[in-house]
Formats: sequence, C-alpha cells, structure tokens
Amino acid sequence: MYYYLYDSRLAEKKYGSTVAKIETRLTDLGINGKINHLSFLKNIQQVVGEELKRGVKTIVIVGDDKTFGQVINLIADFNVVVGFIPVEGKNDIARLLGIPEGEKACDVLSSRIIKKMDLGEINGYYFFTSLEVINHQVALECDNSYFINSEKKELAIKIANLDCYQEAPTQPDDNKLDIFLTGPKSTFFWKKNTDPPTHLKAKNIRITSFKSTPILLNDDGRIIKTPATITISHKKIKVIVGKNRLF
Repeated sequence: MYYYLYDSRLAEKKYGSTVAKIETRLTDLGINGKINHLSFLKNIQQVVGEELKRGVKTIVIVGDDKTFGQVINLIADFNVVVGFIPVEGKNDIARLLGIPEGEKACDVLSSRIIKKMDLGEINGYYFFTSLEVINHQVALECDNSYFINSEKKELAIKIANLDCYQEAPTQPDDNKLDIFLTGPKSTFFWKKNTDPPTHLKAKNIRITSFKSTPILLNDDGRIIKTPATITISHKKIKVIVGKNRLF
C-alpha cells in the first residue's frame, strides 16, 4: 500500500493541473493510494503511525527539498520505504536521487529500485543531504582523534551524507560523513579555491566556535547553531531511486 504526503502548498489552485496529472499517472500505474496534506494543525507522526498499523509499506513525499527534509524527521523511526515526487521548488534531492519532476517521477516510483541509505544527525535532528558553515572561528573535532581549526573568515565547510560536491558524488551508504574544506589560501588543511577541496571522512564530528555560528541544513533550510554534534545515525532509510541517480 502507498501513502502520499503532499506539501500543504499543493492545495493551491495553481498546482491543480500538475497534481491532477500526477494522480492520473499513479492510477494508470496502479500505485495510487491515500493522500494526506501536511499541515501545522495535524500531528503527522500520529497520522503516519495509524496508517502503518493499517498496512502502509511505502510513504511517498510529494513536494520539494524542504518537504522531504521535514517529512524525513517525522518518519525516520518507522520501517517504511520512502518515495519522492518532486513538484517545482528547490529539488536538489530529486536530482541526486535521479528522479524527474512531476508525473514522470511516477514511473520511477513504479520501477521501485530501492537503496538502503544513511541518515546524518545534528543535535538530534536528521538530515539526508548536507549542511554548511562559513565562519572564521570554528573548530571541528572528528572521531575523537583529530582537530581542524580555522582563523580564516573565508573558510567554507560542507559536511555531507548525500551530495555531489564539485562533481564528486558522495556514497550515502558507507556509514561515514564526507567533510569538504575550502579556503582562499593554501594552508596545511586546504588548497586554493581553484583546486579540489580537502576531502575527509568521519562518523562523529563536533563543531564549536567562540561565538554562536549558524549551520545551514540544505534539506529544508533549517538553521542550527553551534555548538553542534554531527553523527551518522544508527537509523537507515530505504529510498526509491532512479536509474540516473548520482551515486
């Protein structure tokens, strides 16, 4: 059984035609199911839990990256397969998963190629793709074994579970996070911006700073401030992917 969670914006009239095409295609493929629109007024975890008791095996997120990031945090505790139908908006996750927008995504859903993938976790919040921090006074402690310190304002740090950074895709099933460091000057830890960034891997990362520093989660645009503990979660997620995925 399939259960569809729609972004609340898809109830707007301007999305009517797009939604109708998606639902028609799902019916043609025989994978239509119950639909629920996300809302602040609903306890989605409770709603999903009730549907699982009724036998739902696949939850499909219909929306964009932000919708995906929000729903992942609601369903990570459930043993289900996750599908994705991207509709307009920011859809980097769909590109990484090899899923086209709109009704064409239904065919990927029907093909049902499933990959078991890692989840990242930062201060108790799950993320699927990556996070970024840019600050001149940050320190990273990785796997309790080595430190990275910076006093450069231009230092850029990306920590990724699933990403394609400078055309180098990460492996979201290796039980490790990828750390990319980029700075304008050559130093011990990173090279010039014209060169590939320094690339490290770790399972546990602790970020601290002299002043509270924002960390951007690329899934849904959420901001989490330092200090932050970032780990590979013990939970895994089963995701339906396309043949053109970037990993």
